[in-house]
Amino acid sequence: MQENSFDAVILGGGLGGLLSAVILAKAGMNVCVLEKNRQVGGSLQSFAFQKTAFDSCVHYIGGLKEGHSLHQIFRYAGIMEGLKLHELREEGFDQILFGEEQNSYPIAGRAHFVEHLMPYFPKEKAVMEAYLEDIYQTASQFSLYFLRQGNSEGKIASMSLTMTGHLRALGASERLLQVLLGNNLLYSGVADVTPFYVHALSTDGYLHSAHKVLPASSQIAKLLWRELQQQGGVIYRHVAVSRLHEGAGGIEYAEASDGRRFYGRHFISSIHPSMLIQMLDGSGLRPSFIHRIQALPQTPSGMMINLVLRPGAYHYEACNIYWHPSGDSLARPSAEGLIWPDTQALFFSEDEKRPGYAATVSILVYARLEDYAAWQDTENIIGVQHRRSEDYEAFKEAQADCILKKTFARFPGLKAAVSAQSVATPLSFRDYTGTRDGSLYGPLKDATHPARNIMAARTRIPNLLLTGQNLNMHGVMGVSVSAVATCSELLGMDYLLQQIREA
Repeated sequence: MQENSFDAVILGGGLGGLLSAVILAKAGMNVCVLEKNRQVGGSLQSFAFQKTAFDSCVHYIGGLKEGHSLHQIFRYAGIMEGLKLHELREEGFDQILFGEEQNSYPIAGRAHFVEHLMPYFPKEKAVMEAYLEDIYQTASQFSLYFLRQGNSEGKIASMSLTMTGHLRALGASERLLQVLLGNNLLYSGVADVTPFYVHALSTDGYLHSAHKVLPASSQIAKLLWRELQQQGGVIYRHVAVSRLHEGAGGIEYAEASDGRRFYGRHFISSIHPSMLIQMLDGSGLRPSFIHRIQALPQTPSGMMINLVLRPGAYHYEACNIYWHPSGDSLARPSAEGLIWPDTQALFFSEDEKRPGYAATVSILVYARLEDYAAWQDTENIIGVQHRRSEDYEAFKEAQADCILKKTFARFPGLKAAVSAQSVATPLSFRDYTGTRDGSLYGPLKDATHPARNIMAARTRIPNLLLTGQNLNMHGVMGVSVSAVATCSELLGMDYLLQQIREA
């Protein structure tokens, strides 16, 4: 056998790549994962600042409690029992705030959803009940989310419904609509564009259960790596693939920037398709496909401010806060007349030594990569660290100060509790997660062009498959389902679903 030869070579060690690797290795395949960074996990990466753990992107996860498909997938992958979880408040895991209003609108689990919103919307009980039923029915059209096979008729029909249009058709008042879309930062929806199914699939898991992974979401990646090793698979880190060599039968090998070659019978890409296209040295993909991928609009990027809090200085409420200063849950930084930042998400973690108090808070806002154009040709990741410039640091801190000024004015007591801060910009998201333009969630789904959103796991190149958040849906659940879909192309859907259900 040729050196560095595998049954499957997987490009990218994010959740999609790692989970695909574990699934294939459990089926007896010889698998390797190629990851350009030192840390695996993609959006699951975490980091330590002031001896405190922070999540890079994934701050809480829906569907990890028993009875949900994600729980079952993780059980099959061998990692569920190893996860240390902290459950968020079922009576309101998300709290939605508008402007200076004193009201805090709770987004609760399915069993308490209507009950806890009724005091604010006493005349809209039927609307909220219909909304919950529509969430379930829409999600059920995507059969793999329930670990079953099914036809695509219902799924295709739901792709042309916009989330805002559908909610208005249900009879939701404007304020109820704003509340139901209040945690929009989870999927970056756009009014009259984003399909209702994106909202439904993003919401369904949290209505089942909402958890934080302790000490950080990187534990998922670490457990998958351990399971992969136990199954005989291997991960090569600091391997930046520069070229995929195409032969008569498909991809022959992946070539790293240092000249190493990795041969395989099958290749799976969990990186952004536009980046994959740049690696191909042949013409195996149709020009129309390449044009479509390159032309896809992306969801916006973001800035994240991570704050370390003084012990015992700020109470912990076991929920996330989504605050919309303008009153518009769908506001964007480019919208005219809005003072940036116009929406914020605050993700708190509890101090294990002082229960009831917060140890950290991460503040996420939308941000534009074009604002950082002066430094777009720089890269700053562990192992390839280049201090961008003093101008960059000054600009970054000025933007962070603008965000924090608004945050501290709305949440009295938080400023005095802060002991240290670090800031991630759109360039940080781009460099560490490998997303195009630092996009938070990959391509923007568009109900007005539903066919543009469809991307199959199989490509025209016989042995090249796709997986990850860019395939169908982002998020831990969406990416996990994409890994199942991709691996079923090699293992068979009936076989794989039976294995998962019986785990």
